[in-house]
Amino acid sequence: MVAGADRASVVASGFLTLLASQIGTRLVTFIINLLIARHLSPEAYGLSSVQFHLLTTTALFISREGFRRGCLRFGGSDADDSSNNDQGADAAGSSSSSSNSGGKDVAGKGGRADVSRKQRGSGIDNRSVLRVACLVVPLGVVVTAAVCGLAIWRHDTAVAAAAAAAASGVRGDGGDAEAAAAVPYYREAVLLHGLAALVELAAEPFYILASVHLMFGVRVSVEFASTLTKSLVTLGLLSLPARAPALLRRVGLALGGASGDSAVAAAAPLPPALVFSAAQLALAAVALVGYGVVGWRLLQTDKRMPGARGWLSRWTPAEMRVLGTSAVFTLQAVEKLALAEGSKVVLATMQSAVNQGVYGLVSNLGSLVVRTLFQPLEEAAFAAFSAWGAEAASASTSASASNKGSKGVSGKMEDEDGGDGCGQAAAAAAAERRLAPLAGALGPMVKAVCVLGLAAAAFGPAYAYTLLRLVYGTRWSETEAPAVLAAYSVYVLLLALNGIGEAFVHAVLDARGLQASNALLLLFAGAHMGACVALVGRLGALGLVAADGANMLLRIAYSAWCIRRFFRQLPGFSLRRDLLPSTATLAAFAAAACAAGVSNYVFLLAPGTDGSTPQRLFLRRAAPHVAVAFGLLAVVGGVMLRAERATMRQVVEMRRRGRARAGGAAADGAASKKED
Repeated sequence: MVAGADRASVVASGFLTLLASQIGTRLVTFIINLLIARHLSPEAYGLSSVQFHLLTTTALFISREGFRRGCLRFGGSDADDSSNNDQGADAAGSSSSSSNSGGKDVAGKGGRADVSRKQRGSGIDNRSVLRVACLVVPLGVVVTAAVCGLAIWRHDTAVAAAAAAAASGVRGDGGDAEAAAAVPYYREAVLLHGLAALVELAAEPFYILASVHLMFGVRVSVEFASTLTKSLVTLGLLSLPARAPALLRRVGLALGGASGDSAVAAAAPLPPALVFSAAQLALAAVALVGYGVVGWRLLQTDKRMPGARGWLSRWTPAEMRVLGTSAVFTLQAVEKLALAEGSKVVLATMQSAVNQGVYGLVSNLGSLVVRTLFQPLEEAAFAAFSAWGAEAASASTSASASNKGSKGVSGKMEDEDGGDGCGQAAAAAAAERRLAPLAGALGPMVKAVCVLGLAAAAFGPAYAYTLLRLVYGTRWSETEAPAVLAAYSVYVLLLALNGIGEAFVHAVLDARGLQASNALLLLFAGAHMGACVALVGRLGALGLVAADGANMLLRIAYSAWCIRRFFRQLPGFSLRRDLLPSTATLAAFAAAACAAGVSNYVFLLAPGTDGSTPQRLFLRRAAPHVAVAFGLLAVVGGVMLRAERATMRQVVEMRRRGRARAGGAAADGAASKKED
């Protein structure tokens, strides 16, 4: 019971820390990326957001995702087992105490919640975590080499096909070969992206170590610095040629060796492929430095720990269990990658560079909500529930062994006297005490992401064109982008429900359950790829969003079944009542969606607004349309304040417990430091 409440407070504290930090991060990077999009054509934008994105994501996700999730099991009973079996209680306590001081130096002012987590004495052995996590690097070398080799081979094949078609006087029927052949420095860019992936993977063991210690503040700080660096480098290199002619002309005249025309010619725009590669390398370098400092400071605490194992000592059972779990998660990562990015592979193969750019812009804009609001909650929930799942499994095993032992002693007399009934009642009561706090923590999280997803689905379709016209201009608003963004807004709701559902399910499943989940995800991946091929050829980027939505529905259904099965021993648990918003909230969002659609028709569609409409006239028409949105949001917010009071009280209570726990741990740490 206490453990479940503590996990809930960890989730609340960690989520709010990540949320507050990522809102600022995404706001800054969104503004910079907006300027970047204005510098690029749809073809160049598609190169970055689809082709190079696939390259980097494939190499990194397959290499590290399994270890990221598997090593979080060190935060539960596995960590305690490792400490008890290999170092003893005294050594474990010393390790925890040492981690406290190191974490405090690293986290600083923004990571007090992280420090308090370690000050509680989690018994985490940093060297055990790193010995498993370091296997990311050799795996990453193999995966990155294979991915880069495949990309270069595909590029060379496309170039050869385009050259053969040009020699024979036949125009190629697919845009992919022409696009690949027309990209300058493509091979060099692929190799540089591969190098950036290896640099980023070198920092991964320290990222995993910080995640095991639940150092959310540190993670957000490094991510903000690396993402901001990438955006600034991209924008700077793209905008540099616009300012270079005057500078070069001055330099040439001063030296007397270059004419004005040659100076202007020397200021030709940099190839976008090399610009994107340089920016990715900058991101990887900042990540390596940031997480390297975090890992180094945590490792300094191990040097003061008596009885610490060496790096080459024999692997413990806990480390082997975590390695096995990481292997299962790695296989699952391959399937999840096929589910998440397989659609982009189809798009890059079957559609032109313009359509790739349209989908890239829409997915980046639409997923802004996902990365800013949903991803922090999913990561915080998975970290807390993974440790909880390890502890719950250990407690369940102990309880089962105790019950069997007592039944063996009592024999048949206990059965005749109704002992089985008492035992079942006690087991049911224990299960309720174990599951009730977890259900109480899961419910507000699912409701929160559902409300955010409903807001996107209700207002996105009616305001997609207005947003693109105001932010990106007519270059993008008069393409297929508004229709794709409208569909993606509904897709965001499905992403929200699937993300938190799978985070919970994968955190609490055992090895056998994970294997069954992997098999089912593989089946979903096959169906998803078939739907992508069928729909992309007919509907383009819009068909891609439709196929992704159908895939999300299948995965949501499976997660809901797993959650219902997990809480089957909890009396009165209901998916509809405990995990979804109230009927009044759902009705309010439905009414708001209808009203927003009517407003879009009255103010924009009926007057015939399009790309030829002057900007001043468009702004006069869009102003009342946007005002309607603010009014509808106010009405929906008022309904939620009345209908979701119980959920809001739960969130406030979770946050209050998190602050109380952090304050108590900080006081204990200060007292211990004073005694030393």
